[in-house]
Amino acid sequence: MDKKVILRRSLTALFYVALAAALVIYLLNVDLSALATLSPSPVWLLVSVALALGFRFWQVFVWLTVLRGLGAKDARMSPELVEVYAKSWLGRYIPGTAPWILGKIFFASQYGISKARLAVGSLLEGVIQIAVLLALSSLMLLFDPRLDVLGQTLRIIMIVAIVGSIIALIPPVFNFGMSLLFRILRRGKLAAENRANGKTIIIASLQYVVGALLSGASLFFVVKAVYPEVDWADTTYVMASSNLASASSMLAVFVPGGLGVREGVQLTLLSVVIPSAIALVVVVFTRLWAIAMDLVFFALGKVILAIARRRRGPEPEPALPAE
Repeated sequence: MDKKVILRRSLTALFYVALAAALVIYLLNVDLSALATLSPSPVWLLVSVALALGFRFWQVFVWLTVLRGLGAKDARMSPELVEVYAKSWLGRYIPGTAPWILGKIFFASQYGISKARLAVGSLLEGVIQIAVLLALSSLMLLFDPRLDVLGQTLRIIMIVAIVGSIIALIPPVFNFGMSLLFRILRRGKLAAENRANGKTIIIASLQYVVGALLSGASLFFVVKAVYPEVDWADTTYVMASSNLASASSMLAVFVPGGLGVREGVQLTLLSVVIPSAIALVVVVFTRLWAIAMDLVFFALGKVILAIARRRRGPEPEPALPAE
């Protein structure tokens, strides 16, 4: 067997072992005692599941939009790339941002997409995710009078987050950061054809606004399932609070899945509109629910790929990673 094939399979196995270990450690750090008397509404949970899975599949679409904008013509919605994204998305639970990004580069390059384009595209997609979640949720909360109880410092942080998110998505700023990263990693000069352009960033950012709304709505219905008394008038507040917590956890790159960071932000904001004791239960349940949705997404990616391959019949070994 070719040494490169052995290496590829070894790295894949290592990814799954690290992921399994990270998930076990992650779950051991979740306080399950708060859920002892919980009886969530199945109707609202089903609505949440549909929105959550829609959000995750939509993320694949945004990622492919970015890759095509960078010139990767083969980056089309396919069972292979859906499965690549689904398992790479689980890499967030491994400490550091690298497994999430490197997973997409390593696995997708096996289908002939340039690793350079995958590196730029996957990082750009990650920056867009965080920037849109931060900016949109901050805008939704910035003028909400209910935040007065938390003081003006939070509003100042939100203004900084909005400005920082916009700056991060300016093409020369992003490309400068990528060029610097390429030099640090000794990957040579960032080629002109792999530089992000304004059109791609704008389109993908607008697409991710849809994803942010799907994500926020799914989390609102999780809250509704656990605490039916939450007012419908608080929908946008809960959506924004949940998305801001998610973005904050993604920025905590060395914390597996943002454990503790997401919960802290979410608990602080939700306690404004629901009782603190209930908010704590919601936060713990939301965390476990998010893990479950990520695993369902991963399983669906595997099933979709298996069905597609069965219909196509035997296939040759995937191509070696493209440079």
